[in-house]
Amino acid sequence: MAQLAKPSRVIRTALLLSTALTTTRPLTGLAQQLKLSAEVGKAELFEGEPIYLLVRLQNLGTDTAWVTFFGLGTLPFTMAVTRANGNPVPVRMPSVDFYAPPNWRGDPIPPGASVMNTLVLQDLAGDERPGGRHLFLFHFPPAEYEVHVEFAAHLGVPRTPPLTLRAAPILFRIRARTVAEEAEVSELESMWQMDSDTTSVRGHGPGAAYKAALIEWVEQRFGKHPDDPLLPFLLDNGMYRLRPTLMRQIEAGKLPRFDPDTSEVVSWLRLGVIERQKSSTGGTRLVQALSARHPDQLAALATTLGSTLCGEMARYQAQVSRHLQRSRSRQPR
Repeated sequence: MAQLAKPSRVIRTALLLSTALTTTRPLTGLAQQLKLSAEVGKAELFEGEPIYLLVRLQNLGTDTAWVTFFGLGTLPFTMAVTRANGNPVPVRMPSVDFYAPPNWRGDPIPPGASVMNTLVLQDLAGDERPGGRHLFLFHFPPAEYEVHVEFAAHLGVPRTPPLTLRAAPILFRIRARTVAEEAEVSELESMWQMDSDTTSVRGHGPGAAYKAALIEWVEQRFGKHPDDPLLPFLLDNGMYRLRPTLMRQIEAGKLPRFDPDTSEVVSWLRLGVIERQKSSTGGTRLVQALSARHPDQLAALATTLGSTLCGEMARYQAQVSRHLQRSRSRQPR
């Protein structure tokens, strides 16, 4: 899935942001008080439910703190996952090379400010699954789990001592699916298979109908069960899922290209799910995804969502977007 490709974009974004903001030498001292926290938002999830991992770095001190790139799935982060019996769960943190500009002194976090990042845990951790129709790269079978997240805050930051921040452990339980949840996951996995089916029908494979079927499913599900935890995942990862066979048909002009970011229906569904799930980690995942495609909506979202978890994410992403725009406007043409 495309999720594993995102860390490189996170690093490029961080580089642009740090170049725009860095004008003085980093401050150091005991006044810097950085707190790392991590959560998945629930103590119990059903098997096959997206595990939205949200990590936040807060500056509780009185001076500006300077840190390295803050992006889950990038080199400064390490993560360990274990089962209740102590057996480790495989974690696949990608190693991404990056280049720091000569004037880079770290990314500043002003006093009282925080930075946030979220992803679907099954994109980085879990058991291997046999080939077939699965929503996620990796799998968490029913069991109790513990997640430890660490952040090397000064990695690559010039003239700073090593600083490793540790979040409090996350504890959660995966339970077996109910009959209704089993039917839902099975239906989605069948739909997931549509864009990889090469059977030709009137010159087109069934994959051509994937996006329309997914949008219809999400629209109906949102109408009946707006708190469904799968909705943020489907409106982000699901909308960009294209197998090579379908991509070749699109590139050859045999099928129309569908852009979810310009679809009024998709936009309405995304905003509706965010509003409904504004206090969930799943909601923050969708806000973060939306920020890369519709930065113009972030300020209004932040006002609408207020002090909720999604509101906090919207305000942070709006700040990032503003600084990126300033950075681009200052670059020589």
